[in-house]
Amino acid sequence: MPAIAWPRLTMPNFTVPRVHMPRVKVPRVPRMAWLVAAILLVLLSVPLAYALLPGARAMLPQRTATVPLPATPGATAGETPQAAAIPGVEAKTGLHYHTGKCATDAACLTLAGQTVGQDAAAEVFSTAEAAGRQCVGYVYKSGGRWHFLDAVCGLPGQLGPLVGSNATVHVPGSCANVRKAPSLKAGVMACLYDGTSVHIDGGPTYADGRLWWHEKRGWIAHDFLTGP
Repeated sequence: MPAIAWPRLTMPNFTVPRVHMPRVKVPRVPRMAWLVAAILLVLLSVPLAYALLPGARAMLPQRTATVPLPATPGATAGETPQAAAIPGVEAKTGLHYHTGKCATDAACLTLAGQTVGQDAAAEVFSTAEAAGRQCVGYVYKSGGRWHFLDAVCGLPGQLGPLVGSNATVHVPGSCANVRKAPSLKAGVMACLYDGTSVHIDGGPTYADGRLWWHEKRGWIAHDFLTGP
């Protein structure tokens, strides 16, 4: 029987294509950008902690009260405390100052008293009105001249801050630092919350762009005080 020549089977060569995946390049973030992001995260977390955590509310006021308040620029200036205070109080009340008694048919400003401290003073004026209202003009000395700071008006006994009278701390949502000396760099002796009543026994003193008053625990900035 003749031999049968079977066909030789061959397998075709298959080439699997190589897939090239693009390499993703992660942009390099500068170190300064990370630092700024960290600072922003801390700043945003403080108000959130204040709103959510009762313990944070007790800690935050002590820090916020140490931030210096902007000094109020003087509107008028003079050679004496009284000369600096008069124009400011006149603008506050709309009344004119008289050295003598006021006319019987017209109200005016007359000097009722003054407290002169260290480079600062409180000038008390009577308005000679039927209600007996008074006004206090606060002035400070800088650059060799006296400058008007601000003025408050009210009934006698309701004005402040004044030496020998009570005053009320006014700093909503925070507390006001009482310092060892009339300076923003002096140590903090206490931190008084809004509505605290204090008795003023010294001052005023002008230092570090502030008027300062003294109470039994130390010195407190004029910006934080109102009448009793």
